[in-house]
Amino acid sequence: MAIHVEKFYIDSFRGIKSFDASYLNHVNLIVGDNNCGKTSLLEALLMLRSPASVVNALRVARQRESAYAYNRVSVFDNFLALFPQYKEGYSERGIEIHAIYHGRPVDYRMYGEQTRVLLDERDYRHFSFPSGRKYYEGEAAAFNGEIKWGVDGEYYYEPVSIHEYSKINGLEVVRGSLIDMTYLSPIDHVKSNVLNNIVRNDGYKEICLHVIRMFDPDIEDLLILKNEQTNRPVEYIRHSVLGNMPVSTYGDGIKKVLLLANAIVSAAGGVLLIDEIDTAIHAKYFNDIFQFLVTACSRYDVQLFITTHNIEAVDAILATQDYSEPNSEDYVSVMTMKKGWDRTYTRTLTGREVFENREAFGFEVRV
Repeated sequence: MAIHVEKFYIDSFRGIKSFDASYLNHVNLIVGDNNCGKTSLLEALLMLRSPASVVNALRVARQRESAYAYNRVSVFDNFLALFPQYKEGYSERGIEIHAIYHGRPVDYRMYGEQTRVLLDERDYRHFSFPSGRKYYEGEAAAFNGEIKWGVDGEYYYEPVSIHEYSKINGLEVVRGSLIDMTYLSPIDHVKSNVLNNIVRNDGYKEICLHVIRMFDPDIEDLLILKNEQTNRPVEYIRHSVLGNMPVSTYGDGIKKVLLLANAIVSAAGGVLLIDEIDTAIHAKYFNDIFQFLVTACSRYDVQLFITTHNIEAVDAILATQDYSEPNSEDYVSVMTMKKGWDRTYTRTLTGREVFENREAFGFEVRV
């Protein structure tokens, strides 16, 4: 398999303080109670995807908002939430993240101060305003600071300037400028575009078909066809009884499996981050689907980071390894996160240690 990110440290990010993941494996299972920082850990990793890019930081800040079609908070408020919350009236804020990537130390720091700026009407095209307003002229809350990032001790600097009416529509992150990462949220399976990478590889498509036939044995093929009215591509599943059916008409389980399969190819040679992997998948399919996931990631040189608080999902991930042989390779590590008042506590065990203790003592890893 692949270990691209070998070690990972967080000094300050969102609610995480002093987090140490000094032993990472091919498959990294992150477990813990609700609100202990599992999603924040994945987001901190994403900050290293393109560390020189302010847009990358804004995209990471914004991605939790994808679950809400209405009543979204501003980009500015999302951005401020990346920083640990200090006492009221304290304006200076900072993020600090470190990693070892392919043997090379990677450092990321973003510091700055919350302040106020005077906006100019001439810049209104770059702003996002409340409904019914065409421009804004006057003072606005803002953040001014700097990103300092480096590899092998060679550092670079990028200015950061954002205010409460900033927008990021149309701004894209350049993938793989440092670490090639793909992130899947718990709700991404309800969106489209889950077949792009699958249908380009006939051999891989057959493997994916074998997996989704667990849900429906009459599924024959995966297709992307053009809609005659809109001329846009539409994803279909060919069914021996029902004919060509849009993927959107199928249940969340099939969509989630197709999303995972598509993401593995997208993450080839890099890192795949999966938040709440058990979402939309019934426990009776865990063993087969997770075996496919680990095997496919091995084939495409992908390192996995997975969050869950489902003990059945933990057991199914461990079942992808052969622990019956005492000297067999162990490609899984299990990190248990627990939030304290002054730091985030982490216990990291090998998959074998968790498996043996689960078998002998009903060992609980989700504390």
